[in-house]
Amino acid sequence: MRFRFLPMTSEHAARILTWKYPPPYDLYDYDKAAEHILDSTGWGKTLFAALDETGALAGELTLGFLDRDDEWISLDDMQAGRLEGCILWIGFGLRPDLTGRGLGLDFVTACADFAAQFARRQYRYGGAEIGLGVYQFNQRAIKVYERAGFVKFTERIALVNGREYPAQRMKQRIHRTHLPN
Repeated sequence: MRFRFLPMTSEHAARILTWKYPPPYDLYDYDKAAEHILDSTGWGKTLFAALDETGALAGELTLGFLDRDDEWISLDDMQAGRLEGCILWIGFGLRPDLTGRGLGLDFVTACADFAAQFARRQYRYGGAEIGLGVYQFNQRAIKVYERAGFVKFTERIALVNGREYPAQRMKQRIHRTHLPN
């Protein structure tokens, strides 16, 4: 399946906030990220709706940059191109009824490709890598990320609603297929 990315809209954001995943994937439910999804300052800058071939909402993509100290770069610094030593970081979600249907690799690849192209064009990102984070219990996602070319580079504990979850960070080199011809 092919995906295209458009700036988030209030309609898409409202729909995404209703998405519910079955346990244990309910950690990814978007009602926990309402403030982020509804923050229109990031729409078309760091937050995008992913549409399928028919134009239906299929997922979302968030991008940002982490510096060497593991701190998020502000939108002002992103827009000014102050990204020396940073890694492009992506987060994304596929609509719950589309998970487990073999669409993951196409979706992850589309997200990474779009994010790399957008970051180069919009923010003059000159870095060589894209990163993401995942809870270690989510082995189905980890397998997809590995098939997409991501490799684990660190482990950490994520604190979510007062509970600790083992997580890992993965990265891949930006390669020619991510960039426009």
